[in-house]
Order: sequence, then structure tokens, then C-alpha cells
Amino acid sequence: MKLKQKKLQTKLFLAYIMVACLVLFSFAVFFYVFVSRQLIDSKIQAMNTLNSSFLTQVDSEIEDLDNVSVNINYTNISKNILDESFNLSISNDILEEMTDLFIALSGTEWKADQMNLYDTSGHVLQSGITTMVKSVDLSSIEWIERARELQGVKIITCPYATDKYSKSNKQQQWFISLYRSFNNQYGRSVGAIETIKQCKSIFKSIISYEKKNKENAASIYIFDREGALVYPYDISNEDAALIKDYYPLTGTVESGSSFSSPLTGQKEYAAYEYSNYTGYTYMTVMPESMILSPVYRLLCILFGVVCIILIVSAFISYRLSRSIVRPIKHLKHIIQRLELDTLGKEKATSYPVSVNELEELYQAFQIMSDSMKDSMNQLIEAKEQEMKSRTLALQTQINPHFYYNTLSSIIVLAENGDTDVVVKMCRNLTNIMRYITNTRTTVVTLRDELDYVQKYLYCMKVRYQTSLNYTIDVQEELLSEKIPKLIIQPIVENAIKYGTDCQPPWNITVRGYKTEDSWIIEVEDSGNGFTPQAIRKITDNIEKAVKTPGLPDLKINGLGTLNVYLRWRLFCGEDFIFKYGNTEQGHGIVSIGRYLHNTRREINDNEIYSSGSRGRGAFAEQSCTEDTESRQ
Repeated sequence: MKLKQKKLQTKLFLAYIMVACLVLFSFAVFFYVFVSRQLIDSKIQAMNTLNSSFLTQVDSEIEDLDNVSVNINYTNISKNILDESFNLSISNDILEEMTDLFIALSGTEWKADQMNLYDTSGHVLQSGITTMVKSVDLSSIEWIERARELQGVKIITCPYATDKYSKSNKQQQWFISLYRSFNNQYGRSVGAIETIKQCKSIFKSIISYEKKNKENAASIYIFDREGALVYPYDISNEDAALIKDYYPLTGTVESGSSFSSPLTGQKEYAAYEYSNYTGYTYMTVMPESMILSPVYRLLCILFGVVCIILIVSAFISYRLSRSIVRPIKHLKHIIQRLELDTLGKEKATSYPVSVNELEELYQAFQIMSDSMKDSMNQLIEAKEQEMKSRTLALQTQINPHFYYNTLSSIIVLAENGDTDVVVKMCRNLTNIMRYITNTRTTVVTLRDELDYVQKYLYCMKVRYQTSLNYTIDVQEELLSEKIPKLIIQPIVENAIKYGTDCQPPWNITVRGYKTEDSWIIEVEDSGNGFTPQAIRKITDNIEKAVKTPGLPDLKINGLGTLNVYLRWRLFCGEDFIFKYGNTEQGHGIVSIGRYLHNTRREINDNEIYSSGSRGRGAFAEQSCTEDTESRQ
């Protein structure tokens, strides 16, 4: 009976929440539809007003350029100053008179920043920012012939950047030019007029609007008759090409309507207006999300108020049902925090529960957790024993031919009377056997391992004499790093075995260095390197070992690349580095290393055992004339 009351309270609580949410949703929809329509209409009207304002200001600036150009063309003073031949190769006095005339025609407000007058003989008279007469190559100026053909009709350019009119430095500035032909007193075209003004002056109202409104400003685009972008002008060609996709909309979308943005795909509203004087199309674009942002803020406030009401109601209902809800949530949190290493540590039965069914559930969960903990401990212990046994077995493997060859070398040395070398060889062999057979520890420092490798290489040096040379160069700061015992010697042994397949002398190099995010040990030989077949076979063996659960069986005398890979991966976990391949000179090289803990990155199996390069000693796969025997 008590359980039924709990269910009834839940149903009443959910019904109350649903009614409140329905009322809120209905009001929000009505509020959104009504207010959003009002905001959109208001914004469209504002955008139309902006377009008209920008059109008036820009047309006024262009008209000033046009008026200066017309005044220069039709004033008789300039024609009186210049001779009838209209040759601008003039004296300084005439230049000064023409400059004064241009300044007077431009007015005190400097309607044009620069005025250029071209003749047909390759001269230009400049007045304004730059004042001089100079020679120009008319064939390189494309617009002159077109301006003369139009017989006085103006030509307005798109914005362009140049440093020709910079006063103090060579920093590029943006300008717009207006061209028209220059006619003599007989109406014949004898040259061309160019009036120039900075873009920041022509578009100053737009620039001021954008600076004032910043993030809340609408996007302002201006296109010419051909659809070329006029404003914004100081952007990259890639951005300009994207913005040009708006121009076709002026012929298909009604001003003040919505459309899908060609840039972002979001819904936007646009208003545009055409200037008959300049041929410019002014387009103001604003995303719907920006227009309706006030509605969104009001909805958030309204939603917050309703949430407070719902929270108060929920708190009252919660007080009535918490005796059931809290134990279930507590058990859920225990399950969420449950991991393999925390099994059985957190006692669920210690939490007070007032319902018998929940108490039984807690007890069953605790029994299950304890049972899983015991089973997991047994499994982990068995795995640890197996791993330890396998590691010791791998550690104690070494090629028995090494002992035979070393003892044979000692016999020869003894017969020749080289007692000092015999003593050193015996000591090295004793230390090698002591190092190998010491099973009390499977982890040593890099210093100890390299000391063992040095003794091993000395024995091989005595055997091969001058045919074999070796070098060990490892940074001091790496010598204290912990590594598995006998992890480098197998690589050195393989380097000697397969690196002596060419004419002596043979060189074995052991390098160790540290990078920004790892440390590396490289073993390089001077042989013919890995064949493609050998690389493929090693890669296949590693892939098979990675995909096969557990540790694969490795026979005695099978100590090689796969052995080192498995032991190093087992020791380092996800931080290990293992690479093999050929150097640029075609010699074999094998590298092991470890990523530093503070820069550890994600690693996948395909990346681990692919031949490649890292840090110093880059190596790549190369073909050679070696037979198909693989480096094991």
C-alpha cells in the first residue's frame, strides 16, 4: 500500500510538471512568433535606411571626383596654359601654374587626393599627394584607350592597393580612381584625366558604422555593375570570391526577404539598393540569429523564472519521495564509480535504507562486488605469474653460438700467449654470464645494460679483430632510465649477424639521445640493411602478436626483433617507441624509446611498427641485393 502511494505521488508530480511545461511552451511559441516578426520588420527597415545613407554618402564622394574631373576637362584655363600640341613636357613654371589650377578646382575640401593628366606622348602631370611631371609607358595603362573611346563618359575603378602615393613610407593604401578623356578646345580627345581618392574617405560612413557597432553590425557589401566586389576592399581574394556569391541574390531574392547564406548556410535577411549614378549595388546582410538575439535573451529570462517555480514545486515533491530516490541514486553513483581496482572497497550496505526491497538490492550488489573482486584478484595473480615467467624466459635467452665462438677465441689467444687479452675476455664472459643468470631482478638501468653491451661487443671485437668496429654514444642524462634486462643486446646481436653481410670493416653504432617528448636508443650497422621481404615478415609477425591475446610462444634462440618488441611494449605500455628500417645510406637501424609522461600521446598499432623516422637518424625503406633471409 505504501509502494502504491509512492507511485501516485510520482504520477501527480509528473502531471504537474507536464502542465507547467505545456503552458510555458505555448506562451514561448506565441511570444517568439509575435515578437520575432516585429523585430525582423524593424531590422529590415533599419537596413533599408542604412543602404540609403551609405548610397548618398558614397555617391557624394564619387560625385566630387567626377566634378573635379569635369572641371579640369572643360576649363579653358588649362588649355590656355598648355600649348595647342598638348605636350606635358613642360617647364617648372607651367607645372606650378597647372598645380595651382588643380588645387583650385579640387577646392578647399580636397575633393580629390590625387589628380593625374596624361597626354598622348607618354607624359603625365601629377598634382596632389605627388606633384611632378614624368614619363610613362602608355601601352601598360589599359584604361587610357577605353577612356578616350568613351568621349568624356566616366569610368570608375574597383578599389586597388598601391604605395605610389604614400608620403612617409611605402605602405600600401587603398584608392578608387575615376577616368575620362581630356578634350581640347575643338572637342578632340588629346589625353586622359584621372582623379583619385582614398577608399577610407569614400566609405567613411560605412567604416564608422562598423567600428561603432562592432559585433552587432550588419554585413555591408557593395558590388559594381559586373558583380565585382567594391566593399569590403581590404580582404583576401579568397574571401572576396566567397562574398561575390551574394551578388546573384539581388536578381532572385526580393529586398527585405530571407535566404540561405551562401557562406554559412544559415538563414539571413538582406536589403539592397541600386545607385543609378555609380552603378553600385548596396547590400546589407544580417543573420536571423543576430536579429532575434533580444528574443532569445527574453526567452532565457522567462525560462529562468519558470524554472524557479518548478524547482520550488519539485523540492516539495522531492521531500516526500526522497526515501526511495536517494538510495537508488546512491547505488547508481556507486556503480558509476565502480572500476576494476575499486571492486569491494566501497561498502554499499553501510548506507541507511528504509525500504526492504532496496535493502535486499544493496546486499545483493555487495555480494556481487565482493565475488567479482575475489575472482579478479585470482585472475590478476595468475596473469602476473605468467607474465613474470615469460619475461624471465625471454630474458635468459641468448644465442649459444656466442659462447662457442668466444671460447674458441680464448683458446686461440691462449695458444698465442696473449694472456692479458685472455684474462679480460674471461672476466667479460664471467660478467656476461653473471648478468644473464641473475634472475632476482628483471629491470636494470640503461647504464648497466650498456655496460653489458660493451662487454659483449668487446668479445665480438676480439673475434673479428680489425674487421669489426663499434661506438657507444649515449647522453649522460639517459643512463639512469629504467629498462628491461637484455633489451638492447639482442638488437646489437642482430646488427652483427646481418650487418656483416658485406665487405669489412663493419661498424656497429649505439646512440642514445633525448628529444622534446621522448628518449631514443638507436642501433645502426653498416651492412646492406633490411630487405623488403624482411621488413614485411617482421611487420606480419608483430601484427600477428598484437592481434593474438596473451603472449606468443618464443623458442630458445628466437631472441630477436619480435622478442624485443613484445618485452618493450609489455614494459612501457602505451608510452613505447619501436621502429625498424633502413637509413638513407641503406644500412639497417632499429630504435627503441619511450615517450615522456608529461607529453604522452595516443599511439595505434599501425603507427608503432611501421618503419619511418623520428628525431635524429631518419631511416626509410630501401631495396638492396640481399637474399630473402629475414632479420629475426
